[in-house]
Amino acid sequence: SIFNNDRKNCSWMGVAGQVHDMQDRPVTGILVLLGGTMEGNTINQIMMSGTALNYGPAGYEFELADHPIASNGKLWIQLVDQAYIPLSAKVYFDTFADEACEKNLVIINFKQVR
Repeated sequence: SIFNNDRKNCSWMGVAGQVHDMQDRPVTGILVLLGGTMEGNTINQIMMSGTALNYGPAGYEFELADHPIASNGKLWIQLVDQAYIPLSAKVYFDTFADEACEKNLVIINFKQVR
């Protein structure tokens, strides 16, 4: 299961996924940037693929908040290399203030296309 037991009580919201190459092999060591704003706060975080193994060998995960929050296109995620040269476009995504806690994890998987 990709969920930890402490995340089932609605006290967590995040974005996570995996990074794969053109042959669908996991790619570790890729920097994953998270940016944007949420509830008026600037978000600027860095993670590396391969650090959240519960999503797969090239998994990553960011904790966004300690409760579900709605946001509409204000957050983005992007892959960059070790020199911070973009490997992907910024992918904007939405989050949801779901009281039932069925939408508190956004999954964004990356696959190399060229």
